[in-house]
Amino acid sequence: MNYTKTLPYELDLTSRVLHEVMVSFFKKNNFPITLEEFIILDCLSINPEIIQMQLAKITLKGRGHTGKFLKSLEDKNLISRLPVKKGSKVVVKIEITSKGKALYEEMSSIIQQFVDSINPEIEAKINAIIKELRFIREDAIKKFNIRFE
Repeated sequence: MNYTKTLPYELDLTSRVLHEVMVSFFKKNNFPITLEEFIILDCLSINPEIIQMQLAKITLKGRGHTGKFLKSLEDKNLISRLPVKKGSKVVVKIEITSKGKALYEEMSSIIQQFVDSINPEIEAKINAIIKELRFIREDAIKKFNIRFE
């Protein structure tokens, strides 16, 4: 068996290439936040009740690493973090500020235009691949008890 001819290898290479495409796109557009910070804003816009531990799980980053991104977003006044009581625990509620919402919407529009510029012939294939990759990822996480903490 040649590892370089396996699905994990191809996925890893493709993931790295696409990540670099997006990092370059962010730099080219002089966005004031990183791709990782944008992903966190995106997650917060979808689920405003999310907490840091859940963000870490979704983004496949450690809790500490996620905390650094949150601190950066907070320093840029794009989010606020407030301790709140949830049951018997105190958790930090993360909210996107009005400045953060405006930036997120502006960037989302630019990113959507970029995504829309993809060749329409491969768009259906991409959507099918995304669905299958989610299935593979979720299965692997369960099967191999993968945790990102």
